[in-house]
Amino acid sequence: MIKNKFFSVFLLTLLNQSLLSESTNTGIYINHIQFIGSHNSYKLAMPDGFVRQLMKVNPEVIEGLEYEHVPLAEQLELGVRKLELDVFYVAEADQFTVGHVQQIDMNSNCNKLRICLNQIVSWSQNNPTHAPIWISFNAKDDYIFGLPSPETFSPVAFTLMDSIIEEILGEKLIRPNDIVNLQWPLLNEVRGKFILILDEGGAKRDMYYEGWQQRPMFTNAPEGHPASAIMIINDPIGKFDEIQRLVKAGYMVRTRADADTREARENDTRRRLAAFASGAHAVSTDYYLPATHFGTEYQVILPNPIVCNPVTATANCRVSEKSLK
Repeated sequence: MIKNKFFSVFLLTLLNQSLLSESTNTGIYINHIQFIGSHNSYKLAMPDGFVRQLMKVNPEVIEGLEYEHVPLAEQLELGVRKLELDVFYVAEADQFTVGHVQQIDMNSNCNKLRICLNQIVSWSQNNPTHAPIWISFNAKDDYIFGLPSPETFSPVAFTLMDSIIEEILGEKLIRPNDIVNLQWPLLNEVRGKFILILDEGGAKRDMYYEGWQQRPMFTNAPEGHPASAIMIINDPIGKFDEIQRLVKAGYMVRTRADADTREARENDTRRRLAAFASGAHAVSTDYYLPATHFGTEYQVILPNPIVCNPVTATANCRVSEKSLK
């Protein structure tokens, strides 16, 4: 029954997509659209020999790391409109490295925060009519047994991170203070801009959203908090109704179509269908290109970089963004 519910709503999504035209409706707000994101967007494959060694120690964990991505600009060319960067603070060098797990999974298409942001901005400058690009950040400082401890994210680290963001993206940002009472701007007013999200909870989130009015990044703040506007809810099946409720209330939501390679290994599309049907605005995946490791060709795609949102868009919704494929 639940599967049929997801499928029925997904058919409505496809109907919306069939209504796309080359002309852009000037009354479309950015919370009326839906788009694909990539998960750990910087990630390259781990060396084969290293993977074989680690498989002997913890095969389940390593299986979840068997994915990789093309360069950031190429992802954007393919229609991805949400990127994700994991950053490690390096106080001595006054910078941030980009990678997944310290010492184990650090192969990256762009190994420094500045490099990643400059690559994204360069693509944006060449494609100035794109819909707002989301970039989420995980501030990595977790201790993992047996591995060196990363430096802790402190107010100093977040201030430095903010300054790098301001330097590279400043005038192109849609800021937390721009969104009042969940009133989102018109798509045509913010083409070529960016929405940044600190994807953290607990102490790091609370530390960051002190003084949120001056911050460049949104946070995954609790519903009802003055800084709350974007929600990260990664389970579109178990939290389908919650996502729809928040989307209807005006929040923008990111969810995931797959995780830890499970859906790709089994060609299981239930989570993908639920993600689209939920109305989540950003649907992240490791497979905007077909999976190649598992013989399934699992993939998460939309017919255009942006489509009408199945929950929030009006019946006469028409959206377009010049296809770059």
